[in-house]
Amino acid sequence: MSSLLEIRTLIYLFIFGNLFILLLITNYRSTAVKDTASTLFIRSKEVQLLFWCSILLWDYLPHALSIPLSNALILGGCCLEITALLLMMGVLGPRIKRYYIILSVLSTISFSIVSLFFNHSNLRIACTSLWSILFIVYPAYHLTVNKQATPLQKILGVLFYVFAAIMLMRALVALIWEPEMNVFSTNLTQYLYYLGMYLLFIVGAAGFILLSNEHSFVKLKRIASYDDLTGILNRGAFLQEAEIKLEKAVRLQAYFSFLLLDLDYFKRVNDTYGHDTGDIVLEEFASTIKDNLGNGDLFGRLGGEEFAIILCGVDEESCDQKAEVLREAIMNTSTNKVQQGYTVSIGVITIMPDQEISINKLYKLSDKALYQAKQEGRNRVIRYRYVY
Repeated sequence: MSSLLEIRTLIYLFIFGNLFILLLITNYRSTAVKDTASTLFIRSKEVQLLFWCSILLWDYLPHALSIPLSNALILGGCCLEITALLLMMGVLGPRIKRYYIILSVLSTISFSIVSLFFNHSNLRIACTSLWSILFIVYPAYHLTVNKQATPLQKILGVLFYVFAAIMLMRALVALIWEPEMNVFSTNLTQYLYYLGMYLLFIVGAAGFILLSNEHSFVKLKRIASYDDLTGILNRGAFLQEAEIKLEKAVRLQAYFSFLLLDLDYFKRVNDTYGHDTGDIVLEEFASTIKDNLGNGDLFGRLGGEEFAIILCGVDEESCDQKAEVLREAIMNTSTNKVQQGYTVSIGVITIMPDQEISINKLYKLSDKALYQAKQEGRNRVIRYRYVY
């Protein structure tokens, strides 16, 4: 009787814990951006709260109704919570959605079959436990093997694996060692199960808030670092990244090139076709340049129609070839927005950098080359020869 009371006490702790988490997340969400992930997470906690409450009603409702209902609630709540976490991590693609839809359908069907034809508590426990493993194995795998995952995400992944191991142990114990096992049974596996559930929902809630903060930070960083129109680095972020690349080039004694690009007669485009068309031209221009750059090349918008590129580890000849490829790509860009098309002038400087050189100096020197390209008729590449 005392053991039964202890299990019921644990269930009451889950009920009040979920209520607390719901209040916490709802209060947090009131000051944060309303998004689908946080809405799903709140719904998952509501469903899980109903699950724990439903267990206390088993003595008052027919088991044929209460047990399948509780099973549907716990699987549904877990599915919603995992979906919210995957959304927050940005990995919930169509394939993963299909995976969880199929899991939800199959788990419901299988539990219904067990309840109707093999209605025994240990089989129901094993069925639910094994399906739970399949629900949590993907986020556990993704969080632990993803090279870009933060330490927090890796910790969450490990906790998912721990919980999956507990659920596997629970299923085996129910099937092999304790065939009379039910939700209120008192054994080590059951206590591990309740402890795992309790830790998981506390850490999951805290983890969700932290992941939400990480997600918000990444969004703010992107807003602060990228140009709204073209989607490439803005002036401040570009110059900051360029300084880092320059320091590395000095350390490795590698060639370093600064290319300054300016769309020819861009003011005429705005005056003739309007600023909306001018914006489209800038987007097309940035997209064309990006398509012709390598992964290690740095590209940013310095302002207006002026852009810059950093090339590392290529000598003057290779840099000139790259600049010509970019110029020809822009000249050959087909557009129905500007009747005559558009071209670009490029000023280039390549150096073997030392401690004395700065990005600001390279910018000024490439600007001189760009000015010469404009003076000589535009749509050309002019190199500034640096004298050491």
